[in-house]
Amino acid sequence: MEILSPTFIQKEFSILKPREEWSFRDAGRSQTTAFTHDYHRYPAKFIPQIVRKLIEDYAPEKNQIICDPFGGCGTTLVEAKLLGHKSIGFDINPVAKLITQTKTSAINPKTLQNYRQKFLDFYENNNAENRIHYPRIGYWFDEPTVKELDRIYSAIKKIENPNVRRFFLCSFSHNLKNCSRWLMKSIKPTIDKNKELPNPLKSFLHHLDSMVKKNEKFYSKLSESNFLNVQAKMYRKDSTKKFPIRSNSIDLIITSPPYVTSYEYADLHQLTLLWFGEDPNHFKKWHHFSDEFIDFRRKFIGTGSKKEKNGDINSEIGSKIVNDLMQIERPLAIDVGNYFLDMKKVFAEMHRVLKSGSKACVIIGNTTLRGVAILNAEVAVEQMQKAGFKKFDFIKREIPNKMITPWRDIESGKFTGMNNPLKTRAYEYEYVVVMEKLP
Repeated sequence: MEILSPTFIQKEFSILKPREEWSFRDAGRSQTTAFTHDYHRYPAKFIPQIVRKLIEDYAPEKNQIICDPFGGCGTTLVEAKLLGHKSIGFDINPVAKLITQTKTSAINPKTLQNYRQKFLDFYENNNAENRIHYPRIGYWFDEPTVKELDRIYSAIKKIENPNVRRFFLCSFSHNLKNCSRWLMKSIKPTIDKNKELPNPLKSFLHHLDSMVKKNEKFYSKLSESNFLNVQAKMYRKDSTKKFPIRSNSIDLIITSPPYVTSYEYADLHQLTLLWFGEDPNHFKKWHHFSDEFIDFRRKFIGTGSKKEKNGDINSEIGSKIVNDLMQIERPLAIDVGNYFLDMKKVFAEMHRVLKSGSKACVIIGNTTLRGVAILNAEVAVEQMQKAGFKKFDFIKREIPNKMITPWRDIESGKFTGMNNPLKTRAYEYEYVVVMEKLP
């Protein structure tokens, strides 16, 4: 096996030219949100066109098994099902599991229409149960909105079909931000004092009806292809731990790891965690995520303010990045070092579960923090080599419509808005690192 040196890797990435066919510049919103892809807002989603192309290129056989260790909102699993492949995904976030299970479960359209009317009957004929809410709920929602949301939530829980109930709960979860004081354009938990709050029921039904239409297209497409029963499994799982998968059993891995120190992923779904965490009878163990929220968010890869971890990063490039940051800001250097250590564990597990000769495709971006180039893609290549992969292809793509803000704050390194005078461009390009497990 030819081992690429750190110098060679950096040089190769420095001369890579963007491949136009991977920009998907002509893909409009109707294509990127087709089928079930816009059931629920989610940060940093990669567009389904990338996943589809990778599956078509590297999983040409029928009925293969595709894995996404950072499953997020389920883009990989949805596309795998549409192409007739079984899929498995993991995410530490229970909200991600809820969304993905909803998006990959096509429901008979007539069944949904029947339950929509039943839901309205439940809503009209029943008062909301008396719930004791977390104090934090009162911070985000005014009292009349809480009462209306309670009434909607109570009606949803009367739906006996578990897939349909989850479908309605997914719409309810998406609607929480709409009905809260949260600034809609902000990815950070920010109060909008001037926000005009919508009618909770109208807002909920508006999104629900959009989901119903998308489900009908999804169901029809899968029925035509005879893929309705193709398996898509999503687990709530810390991907730095051992995957619940047999060794040498996966045909293709497609994943996009979290961005280092950029998003507080748990924060973005705290409204759902708070609301469902109050109801342990229907959401078992979710109260742990709500009650111990600070500890829970520290478990997310890419989240800052963790204790320093010890270990070899398995990357000369990564070690130099951390050392350079140490000269500028030690806490930030620790966060980046922890991120690389976590990713080393993930790459080792990816190698274990993948079949020999099969591909692992990692969609990842480089950026700059405190003037230091954070070469995530190059570090990933080094770490994956150490795990037993070899280079198959490195693809550079322009990001014309990535679903993330393109700006970072120069000082904090966090994502920010374009009005910030300290902003700098975050991700203009990203890479698709395609590595092969040696036979």
